[in-house]
Amino acid sequence: MKLLIIVNSSPWGTSLGLTALRFARAAVAEGMTVPAVFFREDGVFHTQRGRVAQAGTPELADAWPEFALSCGAQLLVCRSSGQRNLAESPGEAFREAGLAEMMELMAASDHVVSW
Repeated sequence: MKLLIIVNSSPWGTSLGLTALRFARAAVAEGMTVPAVFFREDGVFHTQRGRVAQAGTPELADAWPEFALSCGAQLLVCRSSGQRNLAESPGEAFREAGLAEMMELMAASDHVVSW
């Protein structure tokens, strides 16, 4: 079963970004395939190191690439959200993509989960 994960929330202020990562790990552990994680809106800040302020929260800019490496998922950053919000380029594990690519991934997935 293919699962597309879309991360819209920032890595700070709420625990949704960390919850999305934990959900992705659990889905893979249960045998699901996660071909991609798409970061859009404030979710693009997951690509930036040093942005997490809460104690006990892992550095998500490092945790997402570790997840992707473990299961072969692509880490895609919405091009327009990135251009609007990011002062620095995403880490090298992340690749810019447009909404058309996200729509293609949605069509090819069995389930789409958005955080």
